[in-house]
Amino acid sequence: MIARLTLAVLLVGLAAPAAWGQGNAAAGATDAKAAEVLLSGARYDVATIKPFTPGTESSFFEPLPNGGFMSKGMTLKSLVCEAYDKFDFQCLGGPSWLDSDRYDVEAKPDSALADQMLKLNWKERTKVRKRMQQALLEDRIKLKVHQETREMPIFALVVAKGGSKMTEAKTEGSYMVDHGKMQAWGTSMDSLAQQLSQETGHIVQDRTGLKGVYEFTLKYSDEVAAGADPSAPSLYSALQEQLGLKLEPSKGAVEVLVIDHVERPSEN
Repeated sequence: MIARLTLAVLLVGLAAPAAWGQGNAAAGATDAKAAEVLLSGARYDVATIKPFTPGTESSFFEPLPNGGFMSKGMTLKSLVCEAYDKFDFQCLGGPSWLDSDRYDVEAKPDSALADQMLKLNWKERTKVRKRMQQALLEDRIKLKVHQETREMPIFALVVAKGGSKMTEAKTEGSYMVDHGKMQAWGTSMDSLAQQLSQETGHIVQDRTGLKGVYEFTLKYSDEVAAGADPSAPSLYSALQEQLGLKLEPSKGAVEVLVIDHVERPSEN
C-alpha cells in the first residue's frame, strides 16, 4: 500500500483536483493549458527545505490560500508526486533516499503574487500552485522528469450483485476520510474511485455506470491509521457489504512520472 498522510482528509466541492486520479484527459489538458496562461512565470519568493526533526508523528501537506504551502515530515518523492498530480505508485525512478529521507518544507509567494492568488477560485489556484511547486523542485533539487503511459494492474469499481446500497443525494457536497471511516454527503463515483486509488495503491476506474451523487458511510479496517477499528472488515469486503460495490482486478493504461534526475536539496 502506498504511503498516506496520517491526518483526516476533508474534501469539499467534490470536483476533485487531478491529484486524486486520472480524470478526463481532454478536460485535464484544457485545464493545464489554461493554467499555463494564468499567472505565467509565477514563482515562490521564499522557500525553505529542512531535514525533518524527529518527534512529530504526523506528516502533512497543507496548501495555503495565497498559493504557498507547508509540509512536515514528507519525503521528497511524495512532494514530487503531489506537484505533478500523481499518486506515489505512479512516480518511478530516483535514488532510494528520495523515498526515505523526510523533510519540512515551507514556500511563500511575495505579497503581490499572494494578492493575485487570493482572487482565483480554488481550481485555478491549485493549477498555478502546482506549477510553482514544479519550478521550485526543478530549482532546488535539480529535478528532471518525463511522463509516460504504461500498462499496469488496476481495479475496476463496479456494482456488486444485488445492486447499490447507497442513498442518492440531491446535490454535491463533501466527504471525509479518517481512521478507517469514509463519510460522503453527495459524492460522485469518479470522486470515490479517486479516493479508493489512494487507499489501495492502484488506479481505480469507475465502471459502475452510476451517474448521480451519493451519501454513504463506509467503515473498514485501516492498517495504517492509529485508532482504526481492528475488528472492521477489509476495505474490499466493506465496499461490497455496506455500499453494494466491488473492486475487480483488471489492467489498464496508467500515466506515470519517470524521475530522470534529482539532487539532495540545499536549505535556502
